[in-house]
Amino acid sequence: MHLSGQTPANELGLRTVVIDAGHGGKDPGALGKTRKTDEKHIVLSVAKKFGDKIKAAYPDVKVVYTRSTDVFVELKERAAIAKRNKADLFISIHCNSAENTRAYGASAWILGPKSNNPKNTSNYFEKSQSVAQRENSVMLLEDDYKTSYQDFNPESAESVISSNLLWMANYENSLMFAAEYDSHIHKAPYRVSNHTGIHQDVFYLLWATNMPAALLEIGFISNAGDYAILSTVDGQEKIAQSIFESFSTYKKKYDASVNVVSEPLPVPAEPENVPAPAPEPEKPAGPSGLSAGGHAGDLPDPEAACEADAGRDRCAGGGLSVWRHL
Repeated sequence: MHLSGQTPANELGLRTVVIDAGHGGKDPGALGKTRKTDEKHIVLSVAKKFGDKIKAAYPDVKVVYTRSTDVFVELKERAAIAKRNKADLFISIHCNSAENTRAYGASAWILGPKSNNPKNTSNYFEKSQSVAQRENSVMLLEDDYKTSYQDFNPESAESVISSNLLWMANYENSLMFAAEYDSHIHKAPYRVSNHTGIHQDVFYLLWATNMPAALLEIGFISNAGDYAILSTVDGQEKIAQSIFESFSTYKKKYDASVNVVSEPLPVPAEPENVPAPAPEPEKPAGPSGLSAGGHAGDLPDPEAACEADAGRDRCAGGGLSVWRHL
């Protein structure tokens, strides 16, 4: 955020996304039927597949992972990574789990003004406003702060309004991305259930990033049907594709809001199956064993043929040889 209120043209639009694979290392997350299918491994695989798709379609977008291997990363460090990279969007990927093994489906969680949980009475906007005012007031102790911060006064009514607008923008953008995810993930590979949809709560991780952010539950590892999707390479690929399509649609809308045209690079088309031409009829053999009308130059050179068909069998000596996350 530029205090002057002006952003360089080359910084407009969605330029950096941080992808957070939940858990890791000593924290396995929800347990799968085998160690290889624990939540920490599944979400890391999906996160990297998702990131690869962004890199291929949007070379100008910087993709940052909070972890790219099986390591434990503290929540505050995950948020710090997003802040250090000045991310435009933070996406945390998790698997759900429940004692009720019939619970299934994917869902999205965002940081809302208040929690859906009646026991959690925190008000995000009030809490953030008081924290921001306290933290920003430190600048008043700096020498020549008026020049450095262009008369920015964290206690002024204008600053409070500006901060509230920023938080509301984060909330609205988080909701917009979550809505795209909820739409795409239920086209494939999941069905809508009572446990799907968009939810809100005061998660520390989403609060600490202070940017558009969403926590994605990509299925119940405790449900047999969801587990069959989560534990396979094909299922993880479908989930990653759904998240990518959500990102792509969101990016287009986000960029359009700042008058930036956003289009992914075209995916290379699969080669068409063109039928091979019918072989020409063989010419009758002459008395010398050559084709009729032929001569010694028409005989194929065995080494040349082998070189042209390198790797084929005809060549001599050849041969094709994720408990709850927070």
